[in-house]
Amino acid sequence: MSNFLPKRYFVGTGFIVFINDNHDLKGLHPNNTEFLNLKSHSTSHQLDIVIYDNTNYAPIFRDGDFVVLRPESVRSIIEVKGFLSDSNVSECATKFISLGRLWKEYSDRYDLYESYFDEGRKLHKPGLFIMGWNVAVDKNEKPRCTGKSLRRKIVSTYRKEFSKDEQIDQKIPMINTACIYDDCVVSAITYIDEDEVGHGYITMRGRFVRYDEKGSPFLDRDCTVWSLLSSIYVHLDSPFNPDYVYFDQSMTLSVLPHEHCGTTDLLTGKDKND
Repeated sequence: MSNFLPKRYFVGTGFIVFINDNHDLKGLHPNNTEFLNLKSHSTSHQLDIVIYDNTNYAPIFRDGDFVVLRPESVRSIIEVKGFLSDSNVSECATKFISLGRLWKEYSDRYDLYESYFDEGRKLHKPGLFIMGWNVAVDKNEKPRCTGKSLRRKIVSTYRKEFSKDEQIDQKIPMINTACIYDDCVVSAITYIDEDEVGHGYITMRGRFVRYDEKGSPFLDRDCTVWSLLSSIYVHLDSPFNPDYVYFDQSMTLSVLPHEHCGTTDLLTGKDKND
């Protein structure tokens, strides 16, 4: 993956450390080592893959690909599953929920520091992704995750763990995209329904649409990897041109739609008609 990213961004695995309290400098001598002691902090779950800015923010610790990072450096986080099931989708979402709450709390600290920044700097909200390379099956060879259950499980976990206010809090990072390789892409979506704004997750095809010599559409190779890469690029502080990352000859989901194409609303938990 690092070969497809600008040089300022590195790919690693590890943890994010969040400072919990403000420094109390009263009565401390400048040479007192207590000045540098981060007494209270929280640590994220171990991140399978994290993309971080290595130019502007040095890691707190690095040993090969293993890193401990400050939140400011993080741009995207990917949970990777060899075999995806509804249960480990829920586990991934729960981990991201814990991370989201830590991120929200730390982002609020930036409001306290606003006077120190010339341009009203805010904490960059990272992209959150799930990548499943295959689907687990039960003893009857029935898939334990589908394009429909994937989006429903993400929504049901958020609805169970998050309050309504948290679901729409712009400071809390939420899952952007979840993929089943060579099958489907489930993405967060904002839509208009009867003049009201809705939020949810939509299932889309996971293979490129191409047209043959007669102009008939057909499904070609996997597009989940390129869709994931495109979404990651959106979260980088770099110019983004989708023509060089993700290209589908069909610009509408109505052409050869995924068999589980549909949207599940985050607020109600119900499927919408597409």
